[in-house]
Amino acid sequence: MDNRPLELQAEKLIESKLIKYGLLVTKPSFDKEGTDLLIIKDISQKITPLIKVQCKGRTIKNGSNLTIPAKYVEENFIVFLYVEEERSKDDFLYVFFQDDIMEWRSEGTNCQLTIPKDFQHRKEFRERLFTREAITKIENILLKQVVKQLIKTNHSIIIDGIFLENVIKQTQSSYRKIYPEKTLHKPSIDSIVKECLEYTDIQRKEEVNCYLIYSSHFNLECFIDIGEITEDEIFRGEGLSSVGCGYNLFKLKTQDFVCFKVEEQLNRIVNVENILLIADDYSYVPYLHELQNRGIEVIVFQNSENSGSRMYHGFKWVNIVYPLALSMGLKSYEL
Repeated sequence: MDNRPLELQAEKLIESKLIKYGLLVTKPSFDKEGTDLLIIKDISQKITPLIKVQCKGRTIKNGSNLTIPAKYVEENFIVFLYVEEERSKDDFLYVFFQDDIMEWRSEGTNCQLTIPKDFQHRKEFRERLFTREAITKIENILLKQVVKQLIKTNHSIIIDGIFLENVIKQTQSSYRKIYPEKTLHKPSIDSIVKECLEYTDIQRKEEVNCYLIYSSHFNLECFIDIGEITEDEIFRGEGLSSVGCGYNLFKLKTQDFVCFKVEEQLNRIVNVENILLIADDYSYVPYLHELQNRGIEVIVFQNSENSGSRMYHGFKWVNIVYPLALSMGLKSYEL
């Protein structure tokens, strides 16, 4: 059966729906890697992200299938499937993203989707109906391309002060048992910043900002030298005092939940700076996954799982104990 007329009908329908939601759509002058349409976000920007769209149409009487070469399948490739029932003339529009297509049956170098007679009742089709949620996924793919191509020259360390206080106490307790003869220094925010930067090979000559957000209900200042104590406002270290040397230090002592303030600060800078987050609380995981879906990578300094980490995720992370121990005066061979 020749599906081409139905696929041309589907192509026009898909184009009109994408335009309705504010996306720019064009038909390429070439036929490459199954590209029937291109979705473009904003051609006025220096970086123009795009998504390749393949449009498929099927009329269903007893079932059908569609096949996509596996080499086409990548993050910025999606398949729209327009299905029309032969008898009732009811029609349905589905959209499949990279992860969806990779779940299709493998047929040699192809990915194949079986479309059964009762497709509209099957979960794998119901969940891929074209909805506003699919538009959000498309926009996230476009945004992810832009973020990946942006050059971020500044680096920021954001510190959850409640976690920092707890992990300092744990680290001191652990290493005093291992080295009872050694005197561990009270670390300064300067030394912690220094060790975290060196651990991630970030050069001090690059712009570095540190945001220390801590709670008025805890006693972080008893365990770490943070300089002048501030409350309910951001204070910037001047670089001439005992803290804030060689980088920009911002401190906020708050009576609010620290995690809320940390996420607020992340929202302000995450699109323009590389982020190191010193935190270990599951409350951050959904937000960090959201950033990851947008193509934004945050390096997390946290406890290891053996040390009782509360964060289970797939992010890039570093064991915070090592930089902290070095900031207390231990040598690398003693860790």
